[in-house]
Parts: sequence; C-alpha cells; structure tokens
Amino acid sequence: MTTRREFFTRSGIIAGGLAAAGALAVPVSARGEFDKPHPDVKENQVTLPPNGKSVVVVGGGLAGMQAGVELAARGFKVTVLEKAANPGGKLRSWRDKTWGPADDDPSFPGYIREHAVHGVWGYYHNLREFLGRYGWQLADTIDGTIYNYTDKTLGTAKIPMPTWPAPYDRLQLLHSMSEFGLLSAEDKKNLTTVVGKLASYDYNDPKQTAYLDGISFENYLKGMNCYSPGIAAFFTSFCELGYYEGIDKASALTLARETILFVGSPNDLKMNFYRNPTAESFLKPMADYIRAHGGEVRYFTDVDGVEVTNGQVTAVKALPISRQVIKRCSVCGNLIFDGMEVGHECPYCGANADMLRSIAEHERAERRFEADYFVCALDGPGLNSFLGRNLEAFGNHEYFRRASDIKSKSVYVCNMWFEGKGYWEKALKKMQQGPSPVLVTTGYENISVMINRSMRARTTDGKQWAWSDEYLDKDVTVIEVHLPRAEKVSASNSKDIATLCYQDIKHFIPDLPEFKGWYVNRWNTYMNCEVGEEAKRPAVQSPIDNLMFIGDIVSVPHTCQWMEKTNVTAKWATNLILDKAGQKEGRITILPSAILGLPTRALTAGKSVYLPAHERA
Repeated sequence: MTTRREFFTRSGIIAGGLAAAGALAVPVSARGEFDKPHPDVKENQVTLPPNGKSVVVVGGGLAGMQAGVELAARGFKVTVLEKAANPGGKLRSWRDKTWGPADDDPSFPGYIREHAVHGVWGYYHNLREFLGRYGWQLADTIDGTIYNYTDKTLGTAKIPMPTWPAPYDRLQLLHSMSEFGLLSAEDKKNLTTVVGKLASYDYNDPKQTAYLDGISFENYLKGMNCYSPGIAAFFTSFCELGYYEGIDKASALTLARETILFVGSPNDLKMNFYRNPTAESFLKPMADYIRAHGGEVRYFTDVDGVEVTNGQVTAVKALPISRQVIKRCSVCGNLIFDGMEVGHECPYCGANADMLRSIAEHERAERRFEADYFVCALDGPGLNSFLGRNLEAFGNHEYFRRASDIKSKSVYVCNMWFEGKGYWEKALKKMQQGPSPVLVTTGYENISVMINRSMRARTTDGKQWAWSDEYLDKDVTVIEVHLPRAEKVSASNSKDIATLCYQDIKHFIPDLPEFKGWYVNRWNTYMNCEVGEEAKRPAVQSPIDNLMFIGDIVSVPHTCQWMEKTNVTAKWATNLILDKAGQKEGRITILPSAILGLPTRALTAGKSVYLPAHERA
C-alpha cells in the first residue's frame, strides 16, 4: 500500500511542506457557506411586486420550473408550457397501482414510479441554494462510502468518505483514488498523472474547451501514454455513471469537467436525495409557487410553432392536433396515433397504459401565447423538433442550425421487486464494499448502475434510513438498474429486458430469487457527450434578443453539470431578462460549483490539458 508521503511525493504535492501539513489534525477551511447543506445568499432572497412584464417558458422540466420560480419571485408574469401532465422532466414521478407488492388497502394510491433515482451532490451549490431559499428540503443518505465499484470478474474497489479535516480531506480523497483497487502500481501512478492533467482544465478558456471536445477520452489517454485496461475500466465506470457512454465515444471534455467537480472538497461529494415522491415534495410546490405569484403552468401543451416579427419573438404556438391522434401519455407527453400498438404500456416511455388519456377537444385547436420574453427549456429531442420546424422563422441562423443537430442518448431504467430482504447487503459485505444503496458496475452487458431502493440502514446518529418509506416495513427487495446501451434492447418487451438485467444482477447476487414484478422506463432525453457535441450547444442568449435557452443542453462558461447546470442556466437567463427589462432589483448571485483549494492547485501546478504532441501548437 502506498503511504501518504509516497503519494504526495509521487504527485509533486510534497513541495512546500504540504505533505507534513496534511498529517496535522488542524481544521483549516474558508469555504463557509459552501459546507452548509444549503448555502445562504442574502441578496438572492427577494420577492418583488408585479413589474408588468411577461415571460413564456417553453418546457416544464427542472430547468424550466426553476426559471419560472425565479422570474415569478422577481415580479414577472410567468407562463410555463409543458406537454406532459406533470412537471419535472427527468425528475418527474408518478404513482402506479400495477407495480409492486400487493396492497389490500383500497385507498393506497400506488407505489412510486419515477424516471430514475437522482442524487444531489454536495457541489450542486446553486441548486442547494435555490432549494434552501424556498424551503424545499432534501433527504439524507448513508455516510461512509462515496463510490462502490465492481466489474464482471467480481473484482471490487471503493472510495471511502475522507476523515481528515478540511482542507486536507482533499489530499486523503486523492490518496484513496490512487489506491483504487484493481489497478497495478503503474496504473496508480498514471491515474494521478491523468487526474492532475484533467483538473488543470480552465473552463473559461474556449480554446481548451474546443480542444478537449475534439478528442475522445480513450485517444486522450493513449496520447498521454497512460492507457491500460485498468485505467480504461476506472474511467469507463465514471463515464457510464454520469453519461451512459464509454470512453471510446465520450469526449475528453466530459471527463475533464467531471474531474474538476470531483477534486474539490469531499464535502462536495456528499450526496442527498430528493424526498419521495419528487412530484409531491418538490415539483408540485414549484408549480404552486408560480401560480401563487400570478403565473400559469399549462400541461398538455406541446409547443410547435413560433412567430418572429422585426427580429423579436412575439408568440409561440401549440399547433392543432390531428384527428388521427387518439391519446397522449401523461408521463412523457407524446402523442399516440390511431393504429399504434399500445398493449399495456406507452409505446414511447413504457409507462403503464393507465397513464394514457384521450385528447381533449380544446387541445385540438391552435393555441397561441404572447410574452415580452421567451425561455426555451426543452430537452434534446424537443429542441430538435422545435428548431427543425422553425429554422426559417429564425432566419436560418447558424446558432439555431447547430443546436437543431444536438444528439440525445437513450437510457432505459429497469426496476424489479423480489420477496425478502438482505440479499444486497449480504453481497456487499462478502465483497468488502461499503454500506451503500448504490453500486457502479463495469463490463456487464446490460447494466451500469445498480440501486437498492428498498435498503434499510442505520445512520451515524442512530436513526433508521430508507430510500422511500413505502418499502420500509415490507419484506421486499426493490432494485433499479440503468441500461446504458438501450439501443441493443429497444425492440425487446419489458419482461425480456428485466430478464436480461436479472441475469447480470445474479452474477453479483447469486442467491437472488426470481423477480415478482418489473417495469422499464424508456427515455431518449439524456445529454449526449460524444466528440464534437459541445460545439453544437447553444449559449443561453440566442441571436434573438428576447429569446434564451436553458437546461443541460446549453453551453455556459461555468463548471456545472447535470441538475446543477439546469439551475445555473435558469439563474443566468433570469439575470439576462432582468437586465433587458431594466430592473436593478433581484439580480441573482451565481455561486461556483467547484471550490478548488491549495491541494488541488498543487496537484495541477505546471500541468496543461493539451497532449504533449499538441502543447506547442
């Protein structure tokens, strides 16, 4: 095992006596608000009277709803247009009486189904500030382990939560990464080199961004002479965890951005979850807030058209729905034409047929929505469709042409329930893994992430923890698995997909009984991270002054990812609209999402993101 001094020496961190300081139990931290569950930013806490200006937000996903709340709080009349029956996008949840163990209580509303489990990392400083400001609390998780990992050979590794005082906890985290199991001595040395190089990325430098966007991470490793099966497996697991992609297709930019966020303080790596169910604990309250401040949230409204007059957007339109369309899915919002094979599921997202509803007569007529400002918060497929239909209206500008070509990633999420408990915990213990409801896997045919939704555990303060109270006292095991290569099974029915996942899980939990129930969520809205995708992403401000784009599909000079990016871009657009409206009150302070201190700076000192062959060029 590498000692701390050996690690510091090998990493170049020993200079200046930093290694000796790392051994001292001296708490040194200037992070202040960033170490709180919810950073407190006084100037963001405003509720202003109506200002006479209006905003239409196209898309009621997480980004759109957050923008709607922020703008409503600052006096704008907000109208959110969403094609499904509920807000939330990839965070949405609903209840399904056809899923889960039998419940004899006729008043039981059904077990929670959701798009997939989503964690809120500690470095989501802006999202956490937003949640805390409006009083929407998160649920706790189990302390102890950041990252449990296994490959198909049942080789295992883990990264424990650091215990050294800040800021030396960062050194301990880097030390744990360098000791990651399944890596040879040479791999561990190369891992430190790669992490240091990636962490030197300056997200404010467009040349560095374009360079890293133009090369796959696999070729980046090879260009550093750091490629090996062990290193490839290590980074593939992180890439599949966040992006459902392999390093052969993912850009080097993808891992550089992820690395910056992961080499901050370990406090940034602590995770919370949204309180179950998200629709009831978080999303509906956002819609209620917008309505309480004079706004509207309109569901079953799929925006297809746009009007542009004198270089400004004057209205967006929901075009008439053909009589050939007979139903709409309440979950994904997609239209179902007469003659489609529906069976017992939505043919698009896999929701139970109970979630399909007939088209209301008022939905068949064209609906038009005017405003002073427009915020487009669509996902990838929605953006492709909207821009593709309206390129001529937008003047065929390169900004819109590029954005209309953004790709999306299909990801399926399969849930299965089994009778009895303890299978998961027993397998983790046998593999010497940390107590965690999450296990990251690599090398399996069909799964990349496994989550035990029914796990019970004791927290450090002695309280009983469970992901969801609905399974707390039931003798069942509920496992969620993510399928990163959905295209391989897209033609299969849900039970066959569940069977394939079960076979992979059995490799990890051999005594797991046959599953009693299953469902598969089929989604094609995940952000694509392939080489060259970043160059297509639009900036928040479009060439049309009163039209902005937000969400995880845009590009913003800020080191943020995933749900944190939806919040940053929502705040960014809010500030732009405040400026355009000439309103000085209510400007939002946007926080950094990664706090890189002295240990990280020492690790990256003298390093460049460019490969040796390209540094001079």
